[in-house]
Amino acid sequence: MLLSLDIQKKAEPIIRQTQKGFDPIISAYAQGLSENLNDLILSVEGFDNHIFALSKTAIKELLDETNKVIDVFVNIDENLMDSVDADKEIIERFKYSLKALYKLRSLLHIAYTKGVAVKETPGNIKERLSAISRASVLHNLSKHIQ
Repeated sequence: MLLSLDIQKKAEPIIRQTQKGFDPIISAYAQGLSENLNDLILSVEGFDNHIFALSKTAIKELLDETNKVIDVFVNIDENLMDSVDADKEIIERFKYSLKALYKLRSLLHIAYTKGVAVKETPGNIKERLSAISRASVLHNLSKHIQ
């Protein structure tokens, strides 16, 4: 059985709720947002084991969707931090959901680039980097000797 994850569908309620603003006085709002964050976190974390079973095109599509959701969530996170009224529990869950999304993105990136041929660095670039490194070490050592 192959599982799939519609990251946009999972993130949409959170995005929609946070665009309205943060109103901690309304407990239903906070509870609904908290439940949606929990659902997103569980879906993302539960999907980790199934990434490598996807096709390259499915991985690329999910990677693109995840990047879009992360961009929106980063903006929401900045607004949430600026909001004095934000519930601390929601802030923690939001940060944890961002962490889970970043982890998903890294696993998707690994799965997508797996098997891509790696070209060897040309010799002249290696020599130049080595020279820069030696010069840096000598410069730093000369500071400590004086």
